[in-house]
Amino acid sequence: MKAKQNISQWICGISILVFGIGIVGAAEPFENLPEDTVLVEVLGRKVCLKDIEPGSEIKKKHQDAAGGQWLKQTRASGLGRYFRPLWDEYAKEKGLTVTDQEVNEYKERMISLMASENKRQKRKRDDLAKELIAENLKDDKKAKLEKSFNLYNRLIEKTPDTKLIYHSADSNTAKLIDDSTKSFILDWKTKKELYKQYKGRVIFQQAGPEPLDAFRLFFEEQQAKGKFKFYNKDAEDLFWDYYRNVKHTFCKDPNEAEQLINTPWWLREKEEDDYSAEVEWGEEVSGFQIRIEGDSGRRAFYSDKVPTFKIDLLNTSDKTFACASLEQFCEVEVDGKWYKWNGPMVADQLAGVLKPKNVNYDFFVIKLAENWGLKEPLAQEDKSQTIHLSLGTHIIRVKYKTMTQPDCPAVEAISNSLKFQIIAPRSATGG
Repeated sequence: MKAKQNISQWICGISILVFGIGIVGAAEPFENLPEDTVLVEVLGRKVCLKDIEPGSEIKKKHQDAAGGQWLKQTRASGLGRYFRPLWDEYAKEKGLTVTDQEVNEYKERMISLMASENKRQKRKRDDLAKELIAENLKDDKKAKLEKSFNLYNRLIEKTPDTKLIYHSADSNTAKLIDDSTKSFILDWKTKKELYKQYKGRVIFQQAGPEPLDAFRLFFEEQQAKGKFKFYNKDAEDLFWDYYRNVKHTFCKDPNEAEQLINTPWWLREKEEDDYSAEVEWGEEVSGFQIRIEGDSGRRAFYSDKVPTFKIDLLNTSDKTFACASLEQFCEVEVDGKWYKWNGPMVADQLAGVLKPKNVNYDFFVIKLAENWGLKEPLAQEDKSQTIHLSLGTHIIRVKYKTMTQPDCPAVEAISNSLKFQIIAPRSATGG
C-alpha cells in the first residue's frame, strides 16, 4: 500500500498542469462570502467558493505562509481546475491524440533522466561525506555540510526506481501510469497547438515553457462564446491575473520560444552542468582533491574584466601534502584546450601544509589573464597564444601539482568542470 502511495505521489509530481501556476495578486478576495456563493459557470457547471477554498485545518496550518500568498495561490489553482474541460474540448476539436510510441518514448526518457539524477545525487552525497571527514571544519560550515548530506540521503531514499515502476508495475498501477503519461503528453500537444494558432509571448514555468498570450487569447475567445461566465469580481480577477500579468519571465527570442514550445522537455538534450548547480570535487589522487568555483560564486563575467576563480583543496588521506598557492603550479583547460603558465616564476616558494583529513577553502585564485599560453600550440599558431574568451558559454578545469617532499611525493589532480559565461560589459548592455 505504501509503495502505491509513493507511486501516486511521484506520478502527481511529473504531471504538473498549467492551470493555476503562478502567484496571483487579488487583495483580500472573497471576504465574508458564504461558501455556497457561485463564482463562475464553466460549460454549464457552477463553481462555488467552497469548491476552491482549502479546509480550515489546512488554512490554519498555512495562514502565515508567504505573507498570505499561499491562500491566493491555492484558490487560483483550485479555480483553474474547473476550466480544464475547455482545454480538453479544444484538444478534441483539434483531433489531438497520444500514441503508444509517444508514451514509450516518454517512459524511456524518464527512466534515463531519473537514473542520471539518482547518480548525481549519490555522487554529491559521497562528495559531501568526504568533505565531512575534514577535522578542521568550523562548526557552522560542518553544520551546513551535514544538512546538505542529510538532504541528499533523504532524496536518494525517497527516489523510486523508475525502471521498476514502469516495467514491473501491476496492471492497475500500469494503467494509472499510462493515463498520467498520456495526460502529460496531451497537455504539451495542446500547448503546442494553441501556440501555433495564437502565437504571442512564451514564459518559463516549472512544468516547462507556456504560451501565455495564446492561453489568454484562447480564454478570452471562449468567454466571448459564452463558454464560461463569472458571477464574482474577486474570482474573475483571480483567474485573469495570471494570464494578464506582465511580471512573468518571458522568453525574449521568438525563435527560441517556438523551439521550446515545439520540442517537449523530455526529448530535449539535458544541460549536464547548470550555471546554478553545486560544484563537486574533482578526481581523487592519493586522497588529494581540488575544486574550482567562480570567485564569490560568480558564473558570469563581463568581457572587459578578468575572470577569476577560487581553488579549494581537500585531503582525506593520512599523508601531509606541501601546497604552494601559486598559479605556476597549475595548468588550465578552457573549452578543451590546455594552457600552461607563461607568467613570472617564483623561485623561492613557501609551501603551505595541507594536513591529513583537512580542507583548505579559497587556497588561491586563478585569473584568466594574458599569462597563460597554449600548452601544445598548433604549428601555425603563435606559441605564446593566450586564452581568448568570446561572449557566451565556456568550460574550465584546472590541473594542480603539489610540491615534492621527503616523506610524500608530488601528486597531480584535476578539478571538476565548471561552466561559466562571458557577457557584454555594462556599458554595452546599457546597465
